[in-house]
Amino acid sequence: MAANSIIKIKNVSYTYPETKKPAIDQISFEVERGSWTAVIGHNGSGKSTIIRLINGLLVPDEQGQPYIEVDGVELTDDTVWQIRNKVGVVFQNPDNQFVGATVADDVAFGLENRGVARNEMLKIIPKVLEAVGMSSSSDVEPANLSGGQKQRVAIAGILAIKPKIIILDEATSMLDPEGKNQILEIVRQMKKKYHLTVISITHDIDEASQADQVIVMNDGKLVDQGSTKKIFNQTQVLDDLGLDVPFFQQIKIRLIQDGIKLPNDIDSEEEMINYLCQLNSKM
Repeated sequence: MAANSIIKIKNVSYTYPETKKPAIDQISFEVERGSWTAVIGHNGSGKSTIIRLINGLLVPDEQGQPYIEVDGVELTDDTVWQIRNKVGVVFQNPDNQFVGATVADDVAFGLENRGVARNEMLKIIPKVLEAVGMSSSSDVEPANLSGGQKQRVAIAGILAIKPKIIILDEATSMLDPEGKNQILEIVRQMKKKYHLTVISITHDIDEASQADQVIVMNDGKLVDQGSTKKIFNQTQVLDDLGLDVPFFQQIKIRLIQDGIKLPNDIDSEEEMINYLCQLNSKM
């Protein structure tokens, strides 16, 4: 296993009690420290089960000598709370995460559970709310916030406990395009500022294309893992799995079909736009 991996998973399976077929079937992968990894796959492919295994909400099946390690700590009954302090999860519906009467109360909840002194909480709460642009909403009831604002508060609550890893479990799927972009930009900024590792469980292929690495799941199996360029160049494989390719990749294919030569190393929308602008200026 690589020395710089913050998550190591080996030979892990999980079968839900009411089913016979494993939701996760003998998967092994690693996540590089400080990276952004997107996990893609259709419904029922096992994406969300992976999250619940990483933070100990589910216990792997015994066969195959399963092994899960987070930030150098092997996941066991004795270390599960230690690992949960290292992993923060932002879920699809933030309403399911809110427990406080106000935004500040909600951010304080995780700190209280960890026995943080009140005077220390009073320093942490305004700092994390400012980080996500929600300082002015400290005394607002979460129910009165927009979807995007609720996700910002959920992120603030996670930042307050100082995790090493943030997992976005379809966290932008209920937001409009503007709200989605705002949340992703906040996470990018927090990733850089706090040296976080990000895992994004998503159906949005264009969101996944912004990651460093992509894991492709299908029916509980890990189909492939690699850079965005490697994964999204496999258009036939993705099509066979019922998955789209990023919009820029679709444009790239169409331009090549129309006889326009493009460099092989273009692997983002921004690079595509820059190249086409340069090409146009030479005409």
